[in-house]
Amino acid sequence: MSDAGHGTGQREDMPPAWRNWLIAILLAACYALAYLDRQVISLLIKPIKATLGITDTQFGLLHGISFSLFYVSAAYPLAWLADRTRRSRVMAACVAGWSAMTMGSGMANSFFQLLLARIGVAIGEAGLTPAAQATLSDRFDRRSLALATSLFMLAPFVGGGLALSLGAWLYGWAQHLGSASLLIQLGLKDWQIVFLVIGAFGLIPAALLLLIVDHAQNKPHASRPRNNGEVFKLFLREWKIFILYPVAMAVVMVVLASYVTWLPAAIMRSKSISEARVGVLFGPVYTFSGVAGTLGAGFYVMWRSGDNPVRVVLRMMLMALLLLWPLSIFAFLTSSLTAQLVMMGLALFLISSVTSLSPLSFQFMTPRHLRAQAIALMAMVAALVGTGLGPVLAGVLSDRLHGVEQPLSIALALIGGIFVPIALLLLWIVLGEHERRRLDFEHAVHHS
Repeated sequence: MSDAGHGTGQREDMPPAWRNWLIAILLAACYALAYLDRQVISLLIKPIKATLGITDTQFGLLHGISFSLFYVSAAYPLAWLADRTRRSRVMAACVAGWSAMTMGSGMANSFFQLLLARIGVAIGEAGLTPAAQATLSDRFDRRSLALATSLFMLAPFVGGGLALSLGAWLYGWAQHLGSASLLIQLGLKDWQIVFLVIGAFGLIPAALLLLIVDHAQNKPHASRPRNNGEVFKLFLREWKIFILYPVAMAVVMVVLASYVTWLPAAIMRSKSISEARVGVLFGPVYTFSGVAGTLGAGFYVMWRSGDNPVRVVLRMMLMALLLLWPLSIFAFLTSSLTAQLVMMGLALFLISSVTSLSPLSFQFMTPRHLRAQAIALMAMVAALVGTGLGPVLAGVLSDRLHGVEQPLSIALALIGGIFVPIALLLLWIVLGEHERRRLDFEHAVHHS
């Protein structure tokens, strides 16, 4: 069966399925490590604030807008490089780079030093997602791509859950190191040791990525004349899809990023529990809910996709957000720890089903030679608006909500109550435009 050069259809020259799934697992593991390195800082807010003397607003800047600005700045150039060179080398360099900068976070002794290290993490992480998702779309047919994408998108929840559970264990281990330990003799704080150990985890998978032989790159279709502005022309021409959809995903990411950054602290403050206990209690909830929502969404789309998988994806997102809206408010207003964990588990299940499939529509609707760039542009918007705004907005609201009990919890409830309906409206518009235009037909391989 021939490859038209744009789609996700099965090709005669496609490598064996088992090899493709091993590559998908490796890419998912690398992405999980990215979230482990990115999110473990949320467990360490209290000791970092005590050591460096920073406020909630400064921490929001550290974990939010400063991270996002450099993520955004690096994402498109690295995606452009991935569309034109060997993707596996780009991904390997990115994983090694952010792992080294995570270890550098463990050497920081000031707010500015930690800021620079986190910027390095952002730049490294920016290059993995577009190249990895473009690699998946090269290696999986139209039906299997939804499940492969869901496997990859498990990472925010597996990595985030590990950041809480493994991070809590490592923090407890570091606290009990004796004075004879070399790390203690070097004058490192407990939280710095956590960064050093977690950063070292990424060096082996970075080397394994170099073993991947890129598929479907440098083939005859890759020799077409390159128009460096082609992807931007596509976005402007079909703006009701290619602009409104990334904005909708960015709005969803405002909610998720605020949760990932501040939920452990909100639970600790409102329920008066320690870092270790919140890691033990909330870590498994976060991981299980995210994994269940992500895999469930992938299987559902694979089962129901038919000849219009984009419609299935968008309708599923709309239903999930409609159910999420009340949970995103009331989960923060209960005084019961059990009730809060249950409601947050349901909320994370729903939000993961939305975010896990966010790249899939672009994978179906964009031509292959623009795919990494298109996904990168969507990730840039999500990072700048979502990851950038969510943590900062929650931190600013927490600092400014005077005279209320548990201002951080109220801040998170306000964010969910306002941003979820905005995402619903935008996705409703995108669904209508998709049904009118059907770009997935234009850029897909038609196969039996």
